[in-house]
Amino acid sequence: MKITDLQRLDQNIIKILAEHRGIDKAIDGELLAQSLNVNLRTLQARIEFLQGKGCAIGSIDNIGYFAPLNEEERTKGITKKENMAYSTLKAVMGVRSASLDWLDKMID
Repeated sequence: MKITDLQRLDQNIIKILAEHRGIDKAIDGELLAQSLNVNLRTLQARIEFLQGKGCAIGSIDNIGYFAPLNEEERTKGITKKENMAYSTLKAVMGVRSASLDWLDKMID
């Protein structure tokens, strides 16, 4: 995949992240979204898309987005996603196994 294969917003995200290589140069999500003239939710969706396409974009709460420079940074940048995936899986399993009359049982 080449940068020119991507839509303009994704290209701009990559160009900005090229200046933010390494955790120590991470850019705050709100600041990045503002500089791209999009809301944070749109930015997060586009970054998730790019990650799915093989772009190593890390993020750490209260630090921001960055392009990892080594395996340690890559691991730090995906730990949040792994934790979110585990939490989501637990929620899905709970809903799937819940009785449909759970409200009645809980309130009675």
